[in-house]
Formats: sequence, structure tokens, C-alpha cells
Amino acid sequence: MTRKFATILAAAASTTMIAGTAFAETSPPLMATAQGEFDIHAGIEASSKTIATVSDGTIVPVEGCLPDGTICQVTFDGMNGYAPAGQLGVMVDGQMALLSTGPQSVTVNQIQVPGDNANKDGQGAAALTGAAAGGAAGAAVGGPVGAVVGALIGSAGVGAAAKPEPTTITWVEKHPVAPVYLDGEVETGKVIPDMVTLTPVPDSTYAYGNINDNTVFVNPDSRAIVYVVPAS
Repeated sequence: MTRKFATILAAAASTTMIAGTAFAETSPPLMATAQGEFDIHAGIEASSKTIATVSDGTIVPVEGCLPDGTICQVTFDGMNGYAPAGQLGVMVDGQMALLSTGPQSVTVNQIQVPGDNANKDGQGAAALTGAAAGGAAGAAVGGPVGAVVGALIGSAGVGAAAKPEPTTITWVEKHPVAPVYLDGEVETGKVIPDMVTLTPVPDSTYAYGNINDNTVFVNPDSRAIVYVVPAS
């Protein structure tokens, strides 16, 4: 009886070790918070199918990010897709940090560029974003050291609108979005290309974005810049 009992214990211990190993090798998703509204795409290309739109403040499980910190693979509403790392935030020492900045205290699994998104020259894909806060970030959202991902379009012939109410400007400044880098001067009348995601301003006719580190108010219909917030 003693020998049989010992055998049972050994088998149980072995099973526990196997289960423990399997659990350790399968890291749970990192839970991030959406910073502004953005789209989740079926691939890392900006032109790939949009499978979901995420609202500001939504909790998004992150399976991993590209090694350059540009784009992350996420799960949302039962679907897998790719999202801008520059709009996925985690709390670090009481402050919200974007995954595109590569916060050192946060462990993020690395994923590889999907094979069908790689360029023929092997330099990776024209990703959802150029580069965000240390690399690139989906949906054409770039970051402080991000590459230029497009160009401002001429002029829509739209003059500057009346300056938004101070409370509206304050709200936007308290809800920053990841910057996008585009060729051209950031000025009223310039049109922001469709590849750039704009964020609606609550209780307002405006949308806003961060173009070349400038906070801008935009007419969401024409996508023309109507007001550039002066640098503080």
C-alpha cells in the first residue's frame, strides 16, 4: 500500500510539474487601455481590412508587439488583429505609458511581421503607422522618433475657424494622442490624409490629432486643419 501510494504521489507531482511548465510558457495577454479611438486591422498594413473600432478607455488584451515597438497583436471581441502601439497604454509608476515607448518595467511578448506583410526587399511592411513613440504605431500613428508616413495635402482653401473654446482646448490637451509624422508645414487649411486617424472632440464639431508634435483641431468632414494649438 505504501509503495502504491508513493507511486500515485509521484505521478501527481509529475502532472503538476508539466502543467506548471505549460502555464509558464504561455504568457497571459498584457491588458492595455486604449488611448483615444482607433481601428484594429486584419494585418499590419494600413490598407488591410478593419475588423473593429476601439473606443477611448477600452481595455484591450495585447498578445505581443513587433520588435521595433510599432504595432501590437491584440484580441478584441473574439477576433485577432493588429493595433497601434502608440495608442495602447499601461500604468507605470502611476503614469500612463504607451507601449510604443517600450516601458522597461513592462514585459511585452515579441511577435514577427506576418509573412504576407513583408516587403520584397525584406525591410518589413508599410505598417499601420510609420513609427510611434520610439518606433511606429498602427493606423498611421507615429511617435517622437517615428518615420514620416505621408504628407499633408496642399490646401483645402479653408481659412482658420474661430478659436475653440478654452475649455475645449484644455480637454484636448488633457487627452493627448500619439503623434503622426507627415511632410509639410502644419498650418490651417492643410488637409490631413485619410490614413491618419482623427479623434472626435466630445460635445464639439471638431476632431483633433497630433501632427508633427503639434496639436491640431480639424474639420472632420474636409479633414482640413482649422486651428493649431500654440506650443506651451
